[in-house]
Amino acid sequence: MVVLCIDLKSFYASVECVLRGLNPFTTDLAVADERRGRGSIVLAVTPHLKKSGVSSRCRLYQLPNKDIIVARPQMKKYIEYSCKVYEIYLRYVAKEDIHVYSIDEAFLDLTHYLKYYNAAPLEICQRILKDIYNGTGLTATCGIGDNMFLAKVALDCLAKYRSDNIAYLDQNLFYQYIWDIRPLNNIWGIGGRLVKRLAALDIYSLRDLASTSPEILEKEFGILGLELYQHAHGKDATTVRAARSYHPKSKTFGHGQVLLEDYNYKDIRVIMVELAAEIATELVLRRLCCQEIALGIGYSKKYGGGFYRQMKLDKKTNSYKTLLTAFEKIYVNNIKDLPIRNISLRVGKLSNEEFIQSTLFTDTQNEIKERNLYRAIGEIREKHGKTAVRLAVSNTEKATLVKRSILIGGHNAE
Repeated sequence: MVVLCIDLKSFYASVECVLRGLNPFTTDLAVADERRGRGSIVLAVTPHLKKSGVSSRCRLYQLPNKDIIVARPQMKKYIEYSCKVYEIYLRYVAKEDIHVYSIDEAFLDLTHYLKYYNAAPLEICQRILKDIYNGTGLTATCGIGDNMFLAKVALDCLAKYRSDNIAYLDQNLFYQYIWDIRPLNNIWGIGGRLVKRLAALDIYSLRDLASTSPEILEKEFGILGLELYQHAHGKDATTVRAARSYHPKSKTFGHGQVLLEDYNYKDIRVIMVELAAEIATELVLRRLCCQEIALGIGYSKKYGGGFYRQMKLDKKTNSYKTLLTAFEKIYVNNIKDLPIRNISLRVGKLSNEEFIQSTLFTDTQNEIKERNLYRAIGEIREKHGKTAVRLAVSNTEKATLVKRSILIGGHNAE
């Protein structure tokens, strides 16, 4: 297997530079929405700004006091450029051999194309990166590996730091260059929490992980433990085709918001009403019901903390009124009179709508009417947009539905 993992370098910031005719390697530019205040999250910075110690995902107020271009996010434009790059990939491999990992990153399986091109993987990779630059003005980096894991690690740990933006890893090179990298969260698939759990087992590097008994890892982490053991030896049986066709069965879903200003415990109810209505509409459209809900509240950074509570419902439902009553019950029982900056509502234990069962106290006719109403609302919104039909509360000052309707991924679309 020969796999490429290609990443568009500082993607959002680089697109903004291309649009302005600027060089991202000599320009200080940050992508953030200044309208959201100085606490707004910086989505991306140029490589030149990164060299001065600035990282993406900082806050606007954390940017150094120097002449920096702050570009408002243009999500539609970023999607447009991502599609242009995807079209370049299609010149080299079939769509079945491309796994789009994110808007700026993709895996390409070259295994069955080497004879056709009569070229080494490095040469093909160089052609692709050159075509991306000539076609879009964007600089890309690439990891080449004998499997998806090695390709991704080659990209993250080596290619991004090389002048030609390309790195290759096989199993032997993996042992030589990657085995002793610390901390472990530099490695794809290992996050901060997992690092702490591994440290409790005296595992601080992939070398340590590889020398740990797979039985111990499986006992501690389940199937993930066996996957970690395989990765620690540079092994990965997943193919690009398998990865692109994988669709996890979601057992929960929900909606959440990071608010642009502090909300008090009374005003936040407006957001809760909007989100509960969105969830109920989605349940009805998907012909699903739920029997578990969860509510999360995060207080302003000045105070910190918050809560996340779950509650099992007495019966399976997709009723907006039932869900809102349950969410409000959790809210009233746990809320403190502190400024609120984020809220999330989720539903779980999903099942098909036909299995909803009535109880002696259920007004079946009213539930059917409500379900039909929200199905009609959902169908109208799908055809004419989220704001085509909305609750009266969405026209009030603290509501956010109308503002969110023009966003993509929570950010400015245009």
